[in-house]
Amino acid sequence: MMKKILLLFVLIHCVLIFSSVGLKIDFTASGGDSKSIIEDAIDDIVELLPDGVNLEITLDGSPLALPVPRVETQTNFSMRFALTYDATSEVYTGAWWENGSTVVSVSFSKKGYGLYRDFIREISSYPLERASLYLLSKGEFGDFLRVTYHPGVDEYGSFSSDGTKFAFITDRSGGNRNIAVLNLKDGSIQLLPIYGSSEYFPRFSPDGKRLAFQGSLHGFWNVYSMPLKDHSKNITLISQGNAPAYSPAWYNDSMILYVQDTVEGNALYRASLSKRREKIEIPGDFQMIFSPTAHATTIYFVGLKEADFGIYALTPDASVVSVENSFYNEHDPAVSFDGRYLAYSCNETGFYSIWIKDLQTGEKKCITSSIPYDAFYPAFSADGSVVSFAVYQEGSEPDIWFARFTPPAGSDSRSQSYPQE
Repeated sequence: MMKKILLLFVLIHCVLIFSSVGLKIDFTASGGDSKSIIEDAIDDIVELLPDGVNLEITLDGSPLALPVPRVETQTNFSMRFALTYDATSEVYTGAWWENGSTVVSVSFSKKGYGLYRDFIREISSYPLERASLYLLSKGEFGDFLRVTYHPGVDEYGSFSSDGTKFAFITDRSGGNRNIAVLNLKDGSIQLLPIYGSSEYFPRFSPDGKRLAFQGSLHGFWNVYSMPLKDHSKNITLISQGNAPAYSPAWYNDSMILYVQDTVEGNALYRASLSKRREKIEIPGDFQMIFSPTAHATTIYFVGLKEADFGIYALTPDASVVSVENSFYNEHDPAVSFDGRYLAYSCNETGFYSIWIKDLQTGEKKCITSSIPYDAFYPAFSADGSVVSFAVYQEGSEPDIWFARFTPPAGSDSRSQSYPQE
């Protein structure tokens, strides 16, 4: 049965269909309400199926007639899902199988604490992400592509400078927030768990060898750095003191920006990997500052003045320039790798949407106006052709989406670190 979300996706997806991947799924149900649970999961898959994906499903050996268009495919993924019911423990247990191996296991009890709708989404998320990540790895999608479908939290994206990796935060493994690294070439996801810690805001170093992040390894928020290889064995504490530190961003290959609470509010710091730290003075009457990010020697940040949030730049000559400060609130500044464009979130549309501003011309454009949900935390891909962000659909945890970005005709990629006065 088709539901409202299908209509939404039809409206916001580009009309151009890319035909490249097919899902061939064999479902089997055994005991209890297993069959009706699987039918609900099939509905979920049909509703959220990305454009250009062919879907073939059998349930207990019988092929199903599906309300989705048939498309030609170049690649097909064959998988099966088996759901069983243990009447003694009153627990449903299921597993996804692909290439003869179990790839994902799920369980649910109607007497447990989990939500039924989350269990359905957990079942449906595997094939949906399998197809979506394949389309992403091939670059075969329209204006938008939803990348994650898991019922848990997926947010805070960051691209590597070589264009091969994308880091984000997810709690799909045991409910703890971990850093996940998405391989943009093959669509695989690797979790980088850190025992005893929850992580936020992973950020690739400019050379792509390390990640900075906000974590709770020492019992409260600190800023850390670690290499991608043997990550959990080589974690470096960057921030100092007992006050919470957060929102890391790389200033260069060896220095990290972050914000730390103070008695008066908070302050911006810059620290080296060898833990040498300096406070950066910011002129002006800001009550607090948030979300620093840097390009060249210019530092962009969110400044709070009298309940108004705006985006500012601390220039190389230590002066502050207003970059985007309208009647509305602006958050989450992200600068393209060439320094030409600024992406940010703003509530001008009635939702928090993702906007992009040309730092040379001052032109700006909302790229998520057709998505009627809040969107935060944009990030540019290395070549500037894609912007990632997190969508907070009502009643659901956030998911990662990608949007194509095409610079205006006639623009070039000359580096510009801040708007000209």
